[in-house]
Amino acid sequence: MPSDLLDPDIRPLWQSLANRLGQGDAPETIKTVTVPLARPARARVAGWLAHTTSRGRLRSLRTGANGTTIPVPQLLAALGYTHHDLRNLVEAAGLHIPDTADTRTAARRLRREIDAHAVRSLPDTPLLQERLRCYGISEDSIVERRFLIDALARARALLPLPRPLSLARLAYHCARDSHYFDLNDNGRGSLLVLLARDLLNAGHPDTPAGERGLLARLGIFADRLSQTVLLLNIQAIGDGPSDRALNLAYEDRRTVHLTLHDLTAHPPTLESSQRLLVVENVSLIDEALERGFTKPIACTRGTLSAVDHTLLALAHAGGLSIDYAGDHDPWGHAIAATVHTRYRATLVAMDDAAHRSAVESEPDWSRLPCASSENKDHETPHGRGGGEGRVFQENIAIIDMLLGPSRTDPLRSGNAASFAQSPTTPA
Repeated sequence: MPSDLLDPDIRPLWQSLANRLGQGDAPETIKTVTVPLARPARARVAGWLAHTTSRGRLRSLRTGANGTTIPVPQLLAALGYTHHDLRNLVEAAGLHIPDTADTRTAARRLRREIDAHAVRSLPDTPLLQERLRCYGISEDSIVERRFLIDALARARALLPLPRPLSLARLAYHCARDSHYFDLNDNGRGSLLVLLARDLLNAGHPDTPAGERGLLARLGIFADRLSQTVLLLNIQAIGDGPSDRALNLAYEDRRTVHLTLHDLTAHPPTLESSQRLLVVENVSLIDEALERGFTKPIACTRGTLSAVDHTLLALAHAGGLSIDYAGDHDPWGHAIAATVHTRYRATLVAMDDAAHRSAVESEPDWSRLPCASSENKDHETPHGRGGGEGRVFQENIAIIDMLLGPSRTDPLRSGNAASFAQSPTTPA
C-alpha cells in the first residue's frame, strides 16, 4: 500500500468509505462519496485520478458546501485496486469498519414487533399508525414505545366517553401521569389528537382551539378552566351566564376573566357595533383601568392559545370590528399577522411610524446592552433592519397611541424623566 494513503489529510476519505461499508453498503454499489477535504488532500486525490485513463479524460473534482465528491470506482482503478479490495484497503489505512449487520437486523425486528403491536392495539387508526411509524426505535426506547401504545389503546377503549372528563384525569387513568397527554411540545398530546381525528374521520385542526374542539367531541376537555381571557368594557346582548358576567362587569367598570369553558359551553353574544381592541400584555389592561379607558378591550397574553382563538372567532363571527396591537418583536409581528389574516383584524400601533415614535421616546440609557440583558433573542422585528431592536407595549408612546395620553402618568412627570436620563445622579 502506498505510504501516501496514510496521509492524515486523506483520512476523512477512508472514514467515509468505512462508514458506508459499516452501514452494509456493498463495495460495488458505492459509486461516489462526498467528503470535506482540505486543499492538499484534494490535490493529492486529483493527482491519483490523473493517472487513470481507463475512462477517458477525467473531469475536475466537484466541491460543494458538503465537501468534495470523489468517484470511487475511478479512485480504486487509479490506485490499482478493484471493489473487491475496498474493505482491505480501508482497513490498511487504519480504519475500523464496524459490523452493523446485527444491529440493523435487530432494529428491523424491533420495528416489525412494535408496528404489529400498534396495529393490534390501535385498529382502524391510520393517521396515528402513520405517525407512530415515523418514530425511530431501539432497544433503549422499546419499553417506552410499548407503554405509549398501550396508553393510547386504553384511551381508545374508552372513547367516546359517556360523560366529559378532564384531559388530566384521562391521562392519569391511561398512564398514571396527569400530564402524559398534555397538549404541548412533548408530542404525546398530538398523538391523542390524531386518535381523535381517526375516530371522528375529521380533518386537521389548524389552531389550538381546533385541537381542543376535536377532543371535546369525544368527551375530553383540555384546559377549559385553566385558560382564561381578560376583558374590560365589553357588552353582550344574550341572556346566558357569560353574557351576564360581561354585562355586570361592564356596569361596574371592572375586568372579567372568561374561561375556555365559558366561551365554548356558554358562548356570549357580543354587541356587534363594538370595536374591540385586543392587546398582547396584561399591563395594558392595568393601565386602561387607571386611565379610565371606556372602550372595549381584551388581552390575549400574546400566545394565541385556544381561549384566545375562541374569543377572536366569536368576535369576528359576531360582526365586531377588531383592532390588534402586539409587541414590536418577531413573535409579536407573527401573531399580529395571524390575527389579521384569520380574523380580519386591523393592526394598530404596529407600523413603522409607530415603531419610530416608540424608539424615539426611549431614554438614551435604554439602548445600552445591559438594558436588555434578559433578552437573549436579538432578532429585529420582521420587516425592519438595523439595531433598533424590539419595543414592548409598555413603551409610553405605544400606550398613548392605544389608550390615549394621561397627564397623571407618573412616568411622564419631570422627576421620572430626570431619573430615567441620569439614574445614578444623587437626589
